[in-house]
Amino acid sequence: MYKPFKLIFLLSLCFILVSCNNSKKNEINMYLAASLSNQIESSIKDYDDVVNIDSSGSYDLVNKITLGAKPDLVLLANYNLKDSLDTFYKFYGDYSYNKIILVHNNVKDINLNDICANNYEIGVADPKRAPLGMISSEILKENKCSNNDYNLLVSSNAASLINMINLDYLDFALIYESDLSKIKEEYKFSYSTQTFDKDLVYSFYLNIDMDFEKMQDVIKLINYLKSQENKLLPKKSE
Repeated sequence: MYKPFKLIFLLSLCFILVSCNNSKKNEINMYLAASLSNQIESSIKDYDDVVNIDSSGSYDLVNKITLGAKPDLVLLANYNLKDSLDTFYKFYGDYSYNKIILVHNNVKDINLNDICANNYEIGVADPKRAPLGMISSEILKENKCSNNDYNLLVSSNAASLINMINLDYLDFALIYESDLSKIKEEYKFSYSTQTFDKDLVYSFYLNIDMDFEKMQDVIKLINYLKSQENKLLPKKSE
C-alpha cells in the first residue's frame, strides 16, 4: 500500500534535487564595479540565465578575491589592479571606458584651482576602495591641491558618492562622466569645462577554475553584454 507512495516520493525528491543542481549550474556569480551597476543590471534584466551580482568599489572586490572569494566573472575598473587577479583569473577583454569630470552646482563655471583656493569642500571616492578615488587623488595632486588647501568628503565608491550628492551633502565632486545623469535635476549640477587626462577602462576577468560548460555560459554572458549599447558610458578618447 505504501510502496507506490514511497516510490513517487523518492522520484519527486530526486527531481527536485536535480532541478536545484541544474539551476545552480545555470547561475553566474559576478563581481561588478559599482559605477557599472545601473548599466549592467538594465542589460541583464531579460537575460536567460540567473546572474547574481555583488557590486562595490573595484578595490573592495579585489580584496574579497584575495581573501578567498571566487566569483565566476569579474568586471572591474582596471586601474592599478596590479597582479591581484593573476592567480585565479584570466583577462578576457575590455568592456567600455569612462572619464573623470568635476561637477558643481555653481551658477558660473568653476575649476579645481578655485575650489582649492577657497577651501571649498569637495567629494571624492575612497582611493583605497575604488579606482575613482585613486584617480581623483592623482588629479588633486597634479593640480597642486595639497591636504592643507582643500577639504575632502570621502565616500566609499562611485555609487555612494552620487548618493551623497543626491542627499544634498555636496556642492562639488569628482565623479565618472557616466554618473552625471544620475544626479537629481533639482540640484542643478553641471560639469566644469576643466578636463583631466584620465581615462579609465573596464575589463572582464574569468575564473580559471570553472568547468568547460560553466566557462561557455560565462563567455556567452560576456558576449551578450558587449552586444548591448552602452548608452550611459562615454567613448574612449582619441
